[in-house]
Amino acid sequence: MNRSKSILIHISVLVVLVFELLAAYWFISASSSMRFLLCGVHLLLVAIFTLLGKNIKSEKFQENSNFTYVAFAISAVMPVYGMVGMSCVYLYLRNAKAQARQYFETDEQFLSDRRQVWIKDVGRNAIDIKRNEMEVDAFRDVLRTNDRQLEENAINKLSRSLTKESVSILKDVVKTSASDTKILAASALIEMEDKIITKIETLRAQVYQNPDGPTILELARAYDSYCYLDVLDTVSQKHYQNLALEQYETFLQIDSGHREANLEYGRILLNSGKTEDAIKNLRLALALSPEDVNPQIWLAEAYYRSQDYDNVRKLCTKLADTKKLPENIREVVDWWTTQDDVIA
Repeated sequence: MNRSKSILIHISVLVVLVFELLAAYWFISASSSMRFLLCGVHLLLVAIFTLLGKNIKSEKFQENSNFTYVAFAISAVMPVYGMVGMSCVYLYLRNAKAQARQYFETDEQFLSDRRQVWIKDVGRNAIDIKRNEMEVDAFRDVLRTNDRQLEENAINKLSRSLTKESVSILKDVVKTSASDTKILAASALIEMEDKIITKIETLRAQVYQNPDGPTILELARAYDSYCYLDVLDTVSQKHYQNLALEQYETFLQIDSGHREANLEYGRILLNSGKTEDAIKNLRLALALSPEDVNPQIWLAEAYYRSQDYDNVRKLCTKLADTKKLPENIREVVDWWTTQDDVIA
């Protein structure tokens, strides 16, 4: 009888441990309400395990009077091993899956291909206009749904967009998320930064071996991109901003009539607080491409920062005739061209 009871108890213990492992697995992907339920189930299993230990009436139990306490300790600690172990395996596989993906491609054409998008995006700050946050807020809402698949997709898309807003959202996820989504967000930030650093190192080596114009320009853009992502502290950002300026200056000594380089150089000068130098290069960029709205937008911003409001108004009057103008820039242009009480 005692033997049968002992076998039954051992089988029961194994069943309880299996349920604990399953609970650990479910706990990882469960919502907050389900986690409370699973914690309750765990406590119930602990109680069952303890009662099983108390019911052993064998000579072995008589020799070890602490069996009940040992059984309780094992049952209480087992979920920790189970949950931590299952979490590590799960996060390792998930991280491997994330690492296998290309969040974005920093090939030879990537930085230059994205340049116009970046300029238009940063240009939203022209004349103190507030950015349009609708799309960004949509991603923020998705990352509050507790739907792991939706959150993963959102992080994937944010990583590919390569904007300050994306970096800001990913940082918020790392700081505030209580789920394993923060691991994926942190990995995305690291991946974004690592790829640009790798790009910079590669271009620096190429410039050292063969300092030709196109490579110097790409290195300048890589430095600028690193600053643009806003993943650096203030001191480091200033350092890389200065490195970008140096490379742009070197390139413009080779090709002073390069429209995009003058525009990009002028923008960095403006963001560095060198407004007069920025105006000079932005005027040159505008002269090289009179119909391009980007030099006009940035030049208007430069005039605004230097409090040259007459020239701001003149540029906005010219921009008012542009058909394909971003909506937020259109609002600024309309304000400067229609208000009678504009600052004089």
